[in-house]
Amino acid sequence: MTCEEFEELSGAYALGAVTPAEWEAARAHLAGCAKCTRHLQDLRTVVDLLPYSATQVNPPESLKGRILEAVRRENRNTLTEPTPINQGSRRRWGAQLLAIAAVLLLLLFGGMTAWNVSLQQQNTSLEHQVTSLQQRSISLERQVTSLEHQVALAYAISSAQGAIGKLIYLPGQNMTLLVVEGLPQLHGKQVYQGWLIHGNHPKSIGLLSMENGVASVTYPGNISGYEVAAVSREPGPAASKNAPAGPVVARGELNIPGLK
Repeated sequence: MTCEEFEELSGAYALGAVTPAEWEAARAHLAGCAKCTRHLQDLRTVVDLLPYSATQVNPPESLKGRILEAVRRENRNTLTEPTPINQGSRRRWGAQLLAIAAVLLLLLFGGMTAWNVSLQQQNTSLEHQVTSLQQRSISLERQVTSLEHQVALAYAISSAQGAIGKLIYLPGQNMTLLVVEGLPQLHGKQVYQGWLIHGNHPKSIGLLSMENGVASVTYPGNISGYEVAAVSREPGPAASKNAPAGPVVARGELNIPGLK
């Protein structure tokens, strides 16, 4: 193979689009020709940079089909018209193949670049979410720690139907918090109402609000002098004033610390 023949073949050779016989002939020529070796190195540098030489665009869906149809048409022409391959036809064939390979490389590396950018964006988003969750977790831990330091008394509340809860007194705020979960489903205008009981004298601490299956009410005062905390199911929609008008569905003894 001469230097002129290799120059005509060099573009396809750099892309690996040559026959085994052409590959061996080119390698044999390159082994003894420094000029053609430098030329091949320059071509390979261009091939390596080819995917980054154009702005990323979304190719039309029909482009792949047109390229493959051009390849099939060229192949049919070659099969139906078996004419000798002279230097001019080889040059045209090599140019077509080089153009097709360049377009395919652009599509391939362009898609890989877009996929990589998408993964980087998703990774950044996940990192932000993890950081946000860690910060929220730290904040909740601090709130729980602060609450634990403020709790003076905590008593268990339960029912035969499986409801469980706590009555918590916070001396720093002089506030009582009643929280119960697992209460039976309310119907119509029914409401849950909290009570503190001394002897036979109940005192209402307000209606419980429901959120995600958890009922709670806050009472601005302490539990001193009361022996029982209870939750009743009232006909509603307003709270009962002097005593429960409906059944007591949960209760707890305040003289027996359950969670102190």
